[in-house]
Amino acid sequence: MLNNAEISELLKKARLRPTRQRIFVASLLFGSEHIHVSAESLHHKIKQLGQKIALATVYNCLHHFHKAGLLKKVNAVNDVIMFDTNLSYHHHFLNVDTGELTDIDEATVSIAELPKLPDGFETESMELTIRVKPQS
Repeated sequence: MLNNAEISELLKKARLRPTRQRIFVASLLFGSEHIHVSAESLHHKIKQLGQKIALATVYNCLHHFHKAGLLKKVNAVNDVIMFDTNLSYHHHFLNVDTGELTDIDEATVSIAELPKLPDGFETESMELTIRVKPQS
């Protein structure tokens, strides 16, 4: 777990001003384990902890962290954007009923061939999201 001084330094290195709200939000995100959060789920957790931060502030923090390279965005269910603290190349299972993301170890995924890219384009990255639901 990072302390406030370490979080402040992390934000400064990412060229973000270490405001009280950013430090608090970062303290919930950048612990010992990688997590996936939406702005709404993080806001709910903040309220459960007895803190008061506007949902708009949570959105702003997450988007600034993403833009600074501290988080990845993953499109989830119903246009919800999830933010991932794991910046390494990896894939996800997405539970379409709950919106929960689960990391898939890249070593367990094999893609034999990619489609031909449109003329004038090159691959920037590729991440696989497998949408799953409970069996009926």
